[in-house]
Amino acid sequence: MDAITEIRLTFFEECDEQLALLDRGLADLAAGTGEDTIGIVYRAVHSIKGGAASFDLHELSRFAKMFEGVLGEIRAERLVANAQTHELLARARSVLGYLVEVARSRDSIFAELRDLVPGAEAETATPEAAAEDAPSGEPLDLSEFGFTPVSVDFEEEGPSRYGIVFRPRPELYANANESARLIREVLSLGDGEVALDADEVPLLDALEAEGAYLTWTITLSTQRGESAIREIFDFAEFDCDLDITCLDAPTADDVDDEVTGDLDPEVAALFARLQAEA
Repeated sequence: MDAITEIRLTFFEECDEQLALLDRGLADLAAGTGEDTIGIVYRAVHSIKGGAASFDLHELSRFAKMFEGVLGEIRAERLVANAQTHELLARARSVLGYLVEVARSRDSIFAELRDLVPGAEAETATPEAAAEDAPSGEPLDLSEFGFTPVSVDFEEEGPSRYGIVFRPRPELYANANESARLIREVLSLGDGEVALDADEVPLLDALEAEGAYLTWTITLSTQRGESAIREIFDFAEFDCDLDITCLDAPTADDVDDEVTGDLDPEVAALFARLQAEA
């Protein structure tokens, strides 16, 4: 058994464990019992979603992401779960389990079918057919429409800089997350620097073993955008304080300078006077 197959099997074993947690959590959630029930349920679905994405199980990952989104709304208290919601969550759990089973058995069943009837795979297009369907590469004649093509140079935008302030709460460590791993994943998006703020660490006699006192400030230059940064903290969203600021965003003064810079000098002077009087 190769390493990838072994890791894949481990993933499905973990799916079974997460589905069992999900079953107990949904039952407790419907009954209004249990501690941090919505957090347990949310993390179970999130774990399945993350593993499915790693193995390119797109249908499973997509469904788990939608399921997780609803649970996230309940966890953030933006959605109140009623009897109808609990019934929907139970049905979503059934579909999630079905998709896990389909993903687990698909490869092995496909291999059995292939061995039973060799060559039964879907036919692929021959190189000749592909060549016939491919575009000729010749430009279209649009002159009859009165249109003259022009070349446009789209310059690739450079990376943007972000300031990220990350302060874990005790719950982050209690849920087996690591701040160091999250920081490493952020830095993998581009080039960055990390500064540690330990000013809130108390003296030894006041230090709590399960406390969280450190804050990290990360300056990151990346082309991936803010959404990629937030996705890293998705799992720990409710267990930390997170602030992300685009350092390249124009300020109000920048916008004013840009506007007045393109105006006629007399109009620009009038614009400045109106601003001063406002």
